[in-house]
Amino acid sequence: MSWNSAHGAAMIAAAQAHETLAAAVDDYIDVFGALRRAGVEVMGQKLGGLLGLYIDGSQGVPGCLVNTGLEEVSMRHTAAHELGHHRMGHGTSIDHQEQSSGRWGEGWPQHEREAEAFASWFLMPRAAARVALARCGLACPESPLDVYRMARWLGTPYATTVRHLVRLKMIDRPTEAVWLKHSPGVLKAELAGGLPLGPQAHIHVLTPAAHAATLHVTAGDCLLLTVPGARYDHLPAGLTSTPPDTAGQLSFLDSVPAPEQDRAAWVTQELAVDSTVAATTGSTELFRVNLRRTPSREGSDHFWA
Repeated sequence: MSWNSAHGAAMIAAAQAHETLAAAVDDYIDVFGALRRAGVEVMGQKLGGLLGLYIDGSQGVPGCLVNTGLEEVSMRHTAAHELGHHRMGHGTSIDHQEQSSGRWGEGWPQHEREAEAFASWFLMPRAAARVALARCGLACPESPLDVYRMARWLGTPYATTVRHLVRLKMIDRPTEAVWLKHSPGVLKAELAGGLPLGPQAHIHVLTPAAHAATLHVTAGDCLLLTVPGARYDHLPAGLTSTPPDTAGQLSFLDSVPAPEQDRAAWVTQELAVDSTVAATTGSTELFRVNLRRTPSREGSDHFWA
């Protein structure tokens, strides 16, 4: 089966899943909630070289296992991949870090291509992609940095997002090939401009278009305010202006560039599940973003949100 055929089937299956499982298509997709509503039990634990595992319901209740050694966006994509196996009627499947020894996607069996395509269409329907772009203050992605920023609102991996933008007809194949050569680690470092970040942490660039939106964050993430003339107000509990000691060196505590000292904040483990960060501009206008911290994924099926 070709990738085009897999995407054709997966696009229809994902649209049906959005409707059946009451998943909003114009915002960040709650894939773990969708798995719950689909009747799939979920567990999370460190799995080494495995991404995840789907167990069909032929012997009882269907379930899936997600590797919690991955960063959040990779866990979300894996969960959507396993949901694809479930919704498209596949049998029990074990998903490895490397599905083949060649290039990405080469030699994958039909059910793996369908589940992978489903994950992209489920997490990135066109409406959600458009909203993510708008919150970046963009009409279309014009650089790899734009895709990285867009992926932060979608909660999706960088490379997966680049590939799906072709399907959404937002970029062409030659652009995809060039942008896939960019490392997300290098991109986030460029956006951070010297701000320290851990290996699994992300930087969220907050533009004026992000006002009143909800942003999903994890501990270690950095919120960089790029609203003209704006500075953070009093930070709520769980946000700090002190950068993390990412390399075990106290010198990092003095490494924040002076222009960013009032515009950068880091998420800690103490952040409430739902919180709000606000900033004032040079006028009387107030800028705010609602924050939702992702929960621990370790353990059994009680980590849906």
